[in-house]
Formats: sequence, C-alpha cells, structure tokens
Amino acid sequence: MNKADLIAALIIGISLVLSITSFWNDSLIVDEIPHVGAGYGYVNKLDYRLNPEHPPLAKAIGALPLLFLDLKQSAFLTKFWTTDINGQWDFGRFFIFQSGNNADMITQVVKLPILIFFVIAAIQVYFWAKKMYGKFAALTTLTLFAFSPTILAHSRFVTTDLPALFGILLATFFFLQYLFNPNQKNLWLAGVTFGIAMLTKFSTFLVVPYFLVLALIYGLTKTPKILNARYHILNTLLIFVIGFVFVVWPVYYLFTFNYPAERQLADTKFLLGSFGNRTLAEIVEWTADKPVIRALGQYGLGLLMVGQRAVGGNTTYFLGEVSAKGWWYYFPVVYLLKEPLAWLIMLALVLIFLVWQRGRLNFVEFAMLLWIAIYWITSIKSNLNIGVRHLLPVYPFMIVLVAGQISKIKNILKIKSKKILYSIFCVLYSVLMIWYVLENIVSWPNYLSYFNQLAFLRPSWATEGQAGGGYLYVVDSNLDWGQDLKRLSDWVKKNNIKEIHLDYFGWSDPAYYLGSKFIWLTAGQYKDAQDFVAKTGGGYLAVSANFYMSSRQNPTTSYGWLDEHKPVAVIGNSIWVWELR
Repeated sequence: MNKADLIAALIIGISLVLSITSFWNDSLIVDEIPHVGAGYGYVNKLDYRLNPEHPPLAKAIGALPLLFLDLKQSAFLTKFWTTDINGQWDFGRFFIFQSGNNADMITQVVKLPILIFFVIAAIQVYFWAKKMYGKFAALTTLTLFAFSPTILAHSRFVTTDLPALFGILLATFFFLQYLFNPNQKNLWLAGVTFGIAMLTKFSTFLVVPYFLVLALIYGLTKTPKILNARYHILNTLLIFVIGFVFVVWPVYYLFTFNYPAERQLADTKFLLGSFGNRTLAEIVEWTADKPVIRALGQYGLGLLMVGQRAVGGNTTYFLGEVSAKGWWYYFPVVYLLKEPLAWLIMLALVLIFLVWQRGRLNFVEFAMLLWIAIYWITSIKSNLNIGVRHLLPVYPFMIVLVAGQISKIKNILKIKSKKILYSIFCVLYSVLMIWYVLENIVSWPNYLSYFNQLAFLRPSWATEGQAGGGYLYVVDSNLDWGQDLKRLSDWVKKNNIKEIHLDYFGWSDPAYYLGSKFIWLTAGQYKDAQDFVAKTGGGYLAVSANFYMSSRQNPTTSYGWLDEHKPVAVIGNSIWVWELR
C-alpha cells in the first residue's frame, strides 16, 4: 500500500468515526421506522408484505444484525402484520418502541451495517479517480466525498438514498468496463452490478435508458457504426436480463417465500386500485399469485407504487409557501443552500475551465455528465420535492469530475505558467479544501440539518421574530426528519422539566423517550401565547421545524404566533422549545 492509499484509508476511517459518533444519540428518522420493521420481516419471516414501495437491499442489510438479538416478537401478532394491508408504519413503531424491545439498541445496531454502502462507494470513487486522473485527484475526490455533510448525513440511515448512490456508481463503473472491453467476465460483472443497483431504490431504474443511450453512442464511435451500435445495444439488453434473472428475481423470491400467494394478490389489488394505467396494473396483479414469478410481480408492484407517488407529489414548505404541486426550481435552490460554499466555488471554477477548454471530454467524463444531466432533469420535472437527498446518485460523478478538472488545472499551471500562478492555485486549493473539511467538523453531529452561509441571509418572507437559518427556506428531510427526539428527551431530563407540550414530526415514539412528561400538541390548538397560558397554566412547548413552518399554510392553525417569543432552546436544529408563562 503506497502513501496515497494510506492517506485514503485514514480519510475513510476519520469519516466513519464522524458518522458513527454523529448518529449515536439520534432517534430513528421518519422513514427508518417502516424500513426497519419491514426489513426485520424480510430477514426473520421471509415475508414481503410490508413496504413494497422500496426494494429490499438496504432494509434487509440494516435489519440483519437484529436476528442475533433476543428481541420480543409480539409485533407479528398485531393486526399491523396479520390483517392490515401494508401496515408498515404502525408495525415498525410497535416493534421498535412498544413491544418491550430496547429501542436505543435497535437504533444503533441497524445503522451500523448501512455504512457498508458508504465505505464501498468511497473506495470506488477514490480508485476510479486515481485511474482517470492520478493520486492528487483521487485524494481530492475522496476528501470531497467523505466529508460532504449531505453524504455523511445519509451514510447511516436505513433508507434507500445512499444505497442508490452506491448502486448507480457501481453499476456504471462496470458497465463502462464492459463497453471498453466486452468480454464474458465484464458482461457478467455489468449484469450482476446492474441487478444490485435495482435492489437499492426504484429510481435507479433510470439507468436502463441511460445504459442504452451510452451503448448506442459508444457503438456509433466504432466502425462499422451500425453493426457496433446494434451489438452493444443487444448486449446491454442481455446485461439487464442477467441483472433481473440472477440478482433481482432470486432476492425477491427469497423474501416472498413465506408471503402467502393469496395475501400477496389481495394486497397488490388493493395497493394498485387507483393506479392510472390499468394495463400495467393488471399485468402486475396477474403475476401476484403465480408460483415463482410472483417474486418479480412484487418488484413490479413497488415500481408502479413509486411512479404513482411521484406523480402525486408531497405537501411541503419551500421559500415561504406550502404546496404539493412541486417547484421546478426546488432542487437547484436547495442544492445551492445545502452544499458547502467551498464546493460551489470549486464547481464554478471548473465550469469556467471547461468553457475555456471548449468542453473536451473523454468518453467516461461524457458518460458521467450524461447521467448528471438525466438525473437532474428528471428531478427538476418531478413533483416529489422532499429533500436534496434525492440528488445523491449524482454526487459521486460530480465530485470525480470536479476533482479531475482541478487536477488538470494544477498540471497546466505547473507546466505552462509562471510560478506565481501555480502558487496562487495551491493557496486557493488549500483554503477551499480546509474550509470544506471545517464545514463538516463544525456541523457535527447535525449533518442532516446542515446549510451553508447563504441560508442565514434573512429572506423577505421571514417575520421579525424569526432568526436567520435554513428553516426559513426549506424543511422536511433537508432539516427535520425526526432525528432529534432523543436529544429533546436528554434536554428535558437535564433541565428537570416535569411537563412539555410537543408537536413532533416523526414516527419515533415520544412516550418511549419522555414517558408521562409529554403532552400532545397540535397546530391551531392554541391561538396565541395568552391562550396557551390561560388553558395550561403556562410551561414548556416544543415544535418540530417541519410543523413550525408548514403550519403557515392556514392562518387559523399556524404557529406563527410563536415568532414573537424567543426559544429557550433549539434541539439539534430541528426542534424549537419555548417557555411561556
């Protein structure tokens, strides 16, 4: 192992420590509640009745260590498992918090194996950048990847976002290896890794048209063009067949093994009852009770459910508005607010360099840019505006490309320019990289709620009592995903608070952490501070950022009256606490 590889190992080790220590006091986020419960059902019962709208890989890997714990099984006797159709939310909450199991231990245990996706992706971007551009670019790439607040935030969640990044990165690398050297070994590697990508998140299905376009373009660069294009397209289709037949199908077959066929059919018909394209729905319904192929039917069910949800959108707060319609500028704005300014400066400099170079790219760089364009355009057109996390599959490609171009700039200045320009470059590079890493360290352990300095400029729609911060622009999984309930409990205990009114955005159970100390609070329950004091005698109340901002959709149920009062605490950036007397 050379010096660069040792430094790379150290960087990954440090980022792992930061990730693990940052989640140790987390409560489970919203999506983890159904994912952990469903994943435990997959690995313990080989039954896929819960959470079909997401592929199983991350959930199963997260839940696998739970098989080695002595957990109470009463959740499988509840109606959430036995009779409810996709009772994932209530099952997950009951299993984790209400069945006598140690929720804190479950929370910590399920997050650890998810870091596998982060580590493998970090290793891959390092060696891919090293192969393309050399050691300097490789270490730059790894540093930008391993210390990204957004990547680290999602590196440990039992969700599909970081696994999707991993799956697309892995599949793209081996697909390009196949295009450059189309032998049998590379064909099978491309097929298997494509199948793995399909098991991470349904949005990875976008690699199907992406790979076909890449195959066509690469084939047309060879002579004879038509024959080569046809050859590569046909073999790409074979790669898809290998992925589905030898990876996706067997995994779904395993996890539907004990899922009763008649139950699967009934669940499928109910879940697709309102699906618009009846032809597709009926095909999936037909497969739902057929031996062997019903495993693929379960995959088809999830794919259709995700498509249906993307069309429907999700009600959220953004730039002073609350809507479910979606905004085309949502992802560009959120990306500019959620990524470190040091990174945005590097990105801008690289774009200027590419214009100066007239965009001369090799095929791998073109392939990366094509994926970035496809995914960004698809995301911008989507109504599902619930977090920058949906852009994670483009992060490694953008980072590799930026680091690669920075390396090219360095080499050009070192060889062709005067020493002073090269020295200026070295100083600027060092400042930006140190700034980038410091942003990560300063934001620990609250990576999920990280915003750059632009977010602390107060927008025109902010009220006089609101302090600057990212919550004024956007909430949801960009800031508040229910991760700070345990921290709130610790604050309540530390301050010897006997009672607190709480409106919590999340599916972790407040009763588990706060016991009899908490009282449910809802938006609109009190019209102002005087009303709260008159009806309760005064005291503490806590509101999650999501509800604090999203309530403004309706003046009669708004928490806007709290803007006039300064919070006594902000827990992990996502829960505001007031004392009103």
